[in-house]
Amino acid sequence: MVLTLIDSDSFTSDGNAKKINLPAGADFFEVLNYTQMATTQTTGRLVKAEWQSGFADAAMHAITKEDNADTVEHTIETSGGFTYVTALPQPEAAVTGTAITAASPAQVTAAGHGYSNGDRVRIYGSTGMLQISGMDFTISNVATNTFELEFLDSSGFAAAATALSVRRLAKEDVINPAVRYITNISQASQAVVTFSVDHNYVVGQKIQLNVPAPFGMVEADNVVGKVVAISSANNTVTLDVDSSAFSAFAFPASSGYPDSFPIASPVGQNGVNPPAGSPNAGYNMAIAYQSGSFVPYMYLPAGAQSPAGSINDVIYWKAYRSE
Repeated sequence: MVLTLIDSDSFTSDGNAKKINLPAGADFFEVLNYTQMATTQTTGRLVKAEWQSGFADAAMHAITKEDNADTVEHTIETSGGFTYVTALPQPEAAVTGTAITAASPAQVTAAGHGYSNGDRVRIYGSTGMLQISGMDFTISNVATNTFELEFLDSSGFAAAATALSVRRLAKEDVINPAVRYITNISQASQAVVTFSVDHNYVVGQKIQLNVPAPFGMVEADNVVGKVVAISSANNTVTLDVDSSAFSAFAFPASSGYPDSFPIASPVGQNGVNPPAGSPNAGYNMAIAYQSGSFVPYMYLPAGAQSPAGSINDVIYWKAYRSE
């Protein structure tokens, strides 16, 4: 196979997943973590990753530095890697689960689910824990029959759930930046907002909070704030909103099954072609797909062992087509 370079660039990781538009398509894609390649780490790090047409979603050829050494190891990974998106993302079929623990973080039991760390799932039809039925969560600590809802502290719920359905969602929402479910808002001079799913918001972006009365902190309802800091590890944003005198946020809510959830919505433009570099611009993939202007892209998950790297990692990428 003869490869022709069709595009290349670099970016500095902000700790969030990255989407690389590839209007000309791609048959081979690679990233180099320039920052980590130049260092040694006690835990080892992904320093280069490759994708080739025919790889399964989330797979990659991973090149990882050994612990405290410059030697590298080559492996094929089936999770945490690249996903080449050429059509409007669709959710998968549901899986039946048998339990959600009242713990921090909550653990879900669903035999043979087939999910991977970093996947996004929707919980619904639960017996018990009705307050999270219909919410989306990022998952971690995945095992054959269990996984954790990474950013959900369910220890305050009255009882564990004993049955549920769970569905793995597409890597991205149809409209980006997306609406996100809120699981906590701090009382502070600059409010810290915690989400149930990796938020992908950026510093400088404005978001609007919507907090139904059963979740307390009604003073935050319809408040617009600018993101002044993010924490990928805690899945939070810090807003220029003084919530120190607000009433406390309640999660779970004061009622057994509230009519709506607390959410954050990006404030800005929506359209097929938002202004380049605008953090508030929305991109409606459904409109783009229907109009024939949907642009294929490579999805790079973030993290120490994933192609988009960790905060402040400098990442170089190249896309090739075969002749």
